[in-house]
Amino acid sequence: MIVIAGFCYALYFTILGYAVRASYNLINKTHLFIEKKTDFIAHAFFLGIFVHVVIFNIFQIMKLSNDSVLVICGVILVSSLSLITWHTLKLGVQTNKIRPTKQNIWFICLTILGSSAIYWNSGNLPNIAWDSWMVWVGKADQWISHGLSVHIKQFDAWSHDSESIYNAAAHYPDGLSLIYFLPKLISVNNNGTASIIYLFAFVMISLLLVSRLDQKGTPIYLQLLFIVALYTTPLINNHLMIQGYADIWMAMYIVLIMLTFMDYHEQRDLGVGITLMAYLLMLPMLKTEGWVWLLLFICAHTIVAIVNHKHKFKLLASVLLLIGLIVILGGVHLQLPFGNLVIDANKIEFFNLINTQIKYTDINDYLLTGFFWQMNWSFLWLGLPFLLISFVSNQHNKASQISHVFFILALTCFMFLFYFTEASQWAEDLTALNRIVLQLTLCYLFLLFRTLTTLRGVRRTE
Repeated sequence: MIVIAGFCYALYFTILGYAVRASYNLINKTHLFIEKKTDFIAHAFFLGIFVHVVIFNIFQIMKLSNDSVLVICGVILVSSLSLITWHTLKLGVQTNKIRPTKQNIWFICLTILGSSAIYWNSGNLPNIAWDSWMVWVGKADQWISHGLSVHIKQFDAWSHDSESIYNAAAHYPDGLSLIYFLPKLISVNNNGTASIIYLFAFVMISLLLVSRLDQKGTPIYLQLLFIVALYTTPLINNHLMIQGYADIWMAMYIVLIMLTFMDYHEQRDLGVGITLMAYLLMLPMLKTEGWVWLLLFICAHTIVAIVNHKHKFKLLASVLLLIGLIVILGGVHLQLPFGNLVIDANKIEFFNLINTQIKYTDINDYLLTGFFWQMNWSFLWLGLPFLLISFVSNQHNKASQISHVFFILALTCFMFLFYFTEASQWAEDLTALNRIVLQLTLCYLFLLFRTLTTLRGVRRTE
């Protein structure tokens, strides 16, 4: 029954995403073309999660009762199904009728086997990560008791507001909590439902990644090894077995953004661009550091645009001149309506996202532990230098350039934050250090296996 409930919840997300796609085609009066069904279902599912979170954020503003929320959700679901039916009858749906190959069946069987093993093992572990009872799941429980619109505050603010309730993680984004909320509203015992959603999402991401590797000419044995690496890396499957953290969702959306960037630059389709924007906006809805990844994607896109511009040397000179001017003036010190922007030799304050002193901390041992000594398929990280070299030694299209530049920026930012800011405390207790590595692992594995394809000389011309 739990498995059925989980698949029903996954179907709900998929219907929401499909309805958004159908509405876009109705507005543009174009038929929907589905080239590969698994790819379409995956994108519909993840787009549906974004739509769900946005809708429930609106519910929070509207101050609706939980019963009203449940009724409106039913109306939205029926409306989505009606919209899909109307689109199908009016404009039609075209599919690329390709019979499943033995290769596809192998991949699907491997993902099902891996998911089943993770689900079975999760039954021998705690139902959920211990601190999630207070954080993401804790918020959902509080909304069940007090309504979605209740004000949740940290201790100092809560102690001065009798109408609010307390949660130590009140400042955390609500995205993951809103994913937990609806099953809790329907049935109190729903941890198994959430576990199925985690596994379904990971299956969709795995099939998407393998599909993209196959398009680039990756041989079958490397694709199989890629699936095995995804499901046997402890850093990944631990977060699937003991669900309750947002980091695995961050990892999936980051690599999903990377794939959608590639699709957009290959197709130049407005619908793909809108989908990309939705995925980017989802990052800060899941975790606070989502703002960092969002800004890094924007920076990567800007850098690649400058490098490929016909006046790139003038633009690069302007950027270097601006940086030099900031250094001469002793940094940036701005007081803005939405927060302070301070960057100098002693401090970084970036609005409400980060406020930390700059001080070097030696975390070499913890970094090596996080990458190599925790049974995370350690030898795979030995491919990192080759990945970075391949970016320089091989030609890439614009989408691939953005992916590589983002990954390099992410690693640079990761090293800077943990070596030179107060974030080092989270490296020394091996908490946030591992989680940030996890958020980049799917991205890294995909780029690494693309590089292995290149080394074999079998990659198709980009």
